[in-house]
Amino acid sequence: MLNVDYILIDWGTTNFRAFAIDENHEVLDQIDRPLGLLNVPDGNFSQALEATLENWLLHYKSLPIYMSGMVGSALGWINVDYVKAPCNAAELVGGKESVALPWGVKATILPGVSYEDDLQKIDVMRGEETQIFGLQELIEQDSFFAILPGTHSKHVHQLNGKITSFSTFMTGELYSILCAHSILGKGLSEQVDDESTFHQGVIKGSQCANLIHSLFSVRTQQLFKKINDSHVLSYLSGLLIGYELKAVNQSKVYLVGGEALCAKYESACKALSIPAYYVNGDSCFVKGLINLKQKIDVNT
Repeated sequence: MLNVDYILIDWGTTNFRAFAIDENHEVLDQIDRPLGLLNVPDGNFSQALEATLENWLLHYKSLPIYMSGMVGSALGWINVDYVKAPCNAAELVGGKESVALPWGVKATILPGVSYEDDLQKIDVMRGEETQIFGLQELIEQDSFFAILPGTHSKHVHQLNGKITSFSTFMTGELYSILCAHSILGKGLSEQVDDESTFHQGVIKGSQCANLIHSLFSVRTQQLFKKINDSHVLSYLSGLLIGYELKAVNQSKVYLVGGEALCAKYESACKALSIPAYYVNGDSCFVKGLINLKQKIDVNT
């Protein structure tokens, strides 16, 4: 039997991941399920959690559980209020909430972070802040700039151990919508990734002043044989990511997330001469939530 000390959970909109952690804070086992918030039957989170952890709970029903992500949102188990940036790890755990589990223990749910800029534009994130505090531990730096690519890509500034500001870019969601529901993605031949065409899109995206206008060039580049018919989506992806990266004015960028998507961003950064370094998103999440859990323990 595994000597598990506690359980960490990353519960998002589309996916669920649980990590069994030993007394030395090492991962002993992991569960991955497409059990996002929208896939929980009738919003019965406790039942879904028990069913998912069934094999673990046979032996570990007394173990504490720590959760981060959209599980603490208005669409989740309970709505845990955002902590306002600037904030450090200690300030984040001050906003935690607990829920009682059917087998007699409590689960701790961490809050997300909100940020309002000088123009009163508000940004929010849930789960990414855990990765940011984990990145801080892994790279042993308390000031840095990070991009967390995804459906809603995050650009995060960390200064002296505090998340000071961040911006959200709907790059991934916009790409999916355009592929599925616009003329840019309709009736295409079989698509293959092409780095050269992707880089063309990145450069064009980084230079364009009007994205809505420039998007139509994806169609015309194909019509006038400027790009291969099988490389259209490579160009579209590059255009969107290049436009997102226009906002970067840093000397160094850390890319946090899954390997495949971060590789695209790393390639785009290379095309734009932006030094970029990849760090695994799961490693950041686990390291970050362990750090937050330890701060909770100190205060209890």
